[in-house]
Amino acid sequence: MKRILFFPSLVVSILVLISCNLSDFQLNKLATPSDLSPFIYRPVLTASYTVKTYAVVKELGNTAFKEDSLIFSLLPSYPLDGMALNTAGNDSVTVIIKSINETPMKYRYRMSLSGTILDSGSKQKYLAAATINTQGDVIANSKDSLEYHLSAKDVINLATANQFDLAVTLYQPNIGPVVANVLKDSKLSFYIGVRVRVNLFKIK
Repeated sequence: MKRILFFPSLVVSILVLISCNLSDFQLNKLATPSDLSPFIYRPVLTASYTVKTYAVVKELGNTAFKEDSLIFSLLPSYPLDGMALNTAGNDSVTVIIKSINETPMKYRYRMSLSGTILDSGSKQKYLAAATINTQGDVIANSKDSLEYHLSAKDVINLATANQFDLAVTLYQPNIGPVVANVLKDSKLSFYIGVRVRVNLFKIK
């Protein structure tokens, strides 16, 4: 009796399966290796710098700041505790640096990480200044986001790094005056994170 019931049930199951739209199940994805290599994002640091704290701006009041460039000095080194990576399981590592510029000057940054250099100048010569009006006041910040895809050697450096150092230089904008007092009180902020593609088959 069980055998008699089994055969009609099998036939019904096959008919139901055939009548379904198999593409809805996305069966092809079940065996795609890339689906087992998820991206993982980890924020590393948020830092904000006021110009007058880290750069020397001559006491010019509301007169124009005419120096061609302004270097940030005495920027602190930042520890990277707990940043050790299982390099055997990483298919790729990307460092993402987002920045918000509230200063009226263009800028360039350079991040040093255990022998690895991440230089915004390698992506574009200068990052944009904030938008200013005819009086030199900032009316809109500029935002940038750059990604640095690390080589195999850089990934090893990242896994062994215990700190990183950041250098920043401001440059005169293409348009508009730079008022000294506006420059002194303005800020430049950074948001740094790491995006890792993990191959689950390689993790030990």
